[in-house]
Amino acid sequence: MGGIATAADMVSYRAVYDIRLDSAKNGANISGVTGQLAYGTKDTCTSWLVNQSGTMYFETSSGDVIPQPLGFSSWESSDGTQFRFTSLGEGGDNAILGGAKKGKDGGAGEAQFSKPEAATFPLPAGTLFPAEHTAFILQQALAGKTQFENTVFEGVEVEGAKLLVTFVNPLSERARKLAAGFKIEAMTNPGWNFRLAYFDPASRTGEPILEIEADYLDNGIPVRWIVDYGDFIVEMSMSKIEILPKPGC
Repeated sequence: MGGIATAADMVSYRAVYDIRLDSAKNGANISGVTGQLAYGTKDTCTSWLVNQSGTMYFETSSGDVIPQPLGFSSWESSDGTQFRFTSLGEGGDNAILGGAKKGKDGGAGEAQFSKPEAATFPLPAGTLFPAEHTAFILQQALAGKTQFENTVFEGVEVEGAKLLVTFVNPLSERARKLAAGFKIEAMTNPGWNFRLAYFDPASRTGEPILEIEADYLDNGIPVRWIVDYGDFIVEMSMSKIEILPKPGC
């Protein structure tokens, strides 16, 4: 792709999302999910900064409450060639720290982790980093594409890039209602519902590792996420947002 840009400029923002259990299969050991996520992105002219914090609480059928930290921060160069990240590990321990580089115009690259252990993974040509990926799916939707696939590296686990298959649909009615509740011009933009399935490129099972549904406005603001954990599904819906001023580039 060779850079982070969209026909409708991506905005900088800070937002809060309420977390709840959407549904659970019979026999699932989860009786409830609660929590909040603070999430935001900032354009610095030469890079995009992402900061995420919060906790998700899984309530088990036996009455236990299991906290899951949601801490993540990253720096991504605007030309899409460099990426640095810090992520909390399972249970808040073993922070994940590392960086990645790739050639211009989507050339092959490499991801290097320094914590919790040293590890290196090759990144195939065409791999996208997170902010670049957001711009990419918005561009594809704007061009009328309804299905496509690409390779993404996010740095949330000590592993290489994942194959991501995306399906584009109209913005969900739930997201429309959420967005309409904010008296902010940026929330009146059109958008789409993206269904994303993550696959291990080396796997032969054909089963996705993770499935996520996301409602994005065309300015890069995510109104809602739905995360499918297999036995249960969690919704993260926007409850607060602040649009940050454009940088004086």
